[in-house]
Amino acid sequence: MKNQVFIVFDSLRFDVFKKANTPFIKSLGEWKKAWTQGTYTLPAHMSFFVGKLPQTTDNTDYYDTVASRFDPENGLHRNTNQLWRLTNPEAPREARVTLEGANIIEGFRQLGYLTIGSGAVNWFNPELPAARCLTDPFDHLVFLGHIAAEAQIAWAAERVQFAVSRNKPYFLFLNLGETHHPFRYKNCPWAKEPSPYGDSAKCMERQMRCFEYLDVRLKILFEDLVNYDLIMCSDHGEALGEDGLWGHGFCHNTVMEVPLLIVAD
Repeated sequence: MKNQVFIVFDSLRFDVFKKANTPFIKSLGEWKKAWTQGTYTLPAHMSFFVGKLPQTTDNTDYYDTVASRFDPENGLHRNTNQLWRLTNPEAPREARVTLEGANIIEGFRQLGYLTIGSGAVNWFNPELPAARCLTDPFDHLVFLGHIAAEAQIAWAAERVQFAVSRNKPYFLFLNLGETHHPFRYKNCPWAKEPSPYGDSAKCMERQMRCFEYLDVRLKILFEDLVNYDLIMCSDHGEALGEDGLWGHGFCHNTVMEVPLLIVAD
């Protein structure tokens, strides 16, 4: 069984992704612009955890999970494969992996996978009741705070080695918070400066620098990962002054457009 690696860059805008100098992350496969399933962390991840990843509309397997299209010759038909699909409550459709249970984490656990998760934002704080729907399904989960990628990655590497030592496949999930407002990483030069909100150019520059910081750290993690399917994306973007809007949690192109990578064979 192939290991499953799912990494989310919280709040990362698609245009910031494109401009960033992230040679390792961009070398991993074909990245596409996609549309997310939710405007903020909770609904986006709840959708992801039932197999509904961000989607394109380019009619390619795994990326384009539009339910159906109308073909003039054949009528209404399904035409692309979904990567992960639960047996309930959706109608049957082609999928690479069909899973049982309340979410994909539970589904992979039923297949014998060790499920490993770490989230950065408070929607992954298991001490908060509303977060339990995202945190409870994991065998191993750690919440280390908003700006903790180095610690998250070190913990994930240790848990992966634990799974390997027991000859178990693993489902590894990381939600990384450096790209979330206020756009900071450990010991960044602007750590003590006030929030950049109100300055669109500064916000985009800082989010890009945070993403570049993660590129270097993730390269270290991937040195020890083998035999895996890989999904990388952001859960939503961030409005930075467009149409007078700031932040996320509402429908706007800057919030709905996200980068997406799926590598599965």
